[in-house]
Parts: sequence; C-alpha cells; structure tokens
Amino acid sequence: GLPRGNIFHGDLAWPFAEDGEAGGWGVETDVANVFVCGAGARRGGGVSGIGGHNAAMAVLDARRAAIR
Repeated sequence: GLPRGNIFHGDLAWPFAEDGEAGGWGVETDVANVFVCGAGARRGGGVSGIGGHNAAMAVLDARRAAIR
C-alpha cells in the first residue's frame, strides 16, 4: 500500500521545502487539526524524527493561536 512503492511515501526534501510549498512546519494537511508526523512529512521524513518534532511544534502553535 505504499504510494508508488516508495518507502518514504514520496521524495524526500530534507530538511527544506521550496517557498510556499509547505506550511509553517511542513506537516500541515487540508484538515486544520490533522498533521503528518511520519515519513510522509514534507520537511524531514524518513527515519529522521523531524516529522514528529515538527508535528508537535505545529500542534503547540495551533493551540497558542486558539488561546489568543
């Protein structure tokens, strides 16, 4: 069930994305409260752990914005 048989769910562009290509942390989706934290993250991915870190930071940012 891997997209195109790619174990990373897509081409890696670690750790940078082109301007405007990814949200603030590179883990955002079309659903406001759903973030990608694994290999499919736009920034990071693979086994780097960056996707999980960035997803946690995006959740914290979203929570801070909701409190304001």
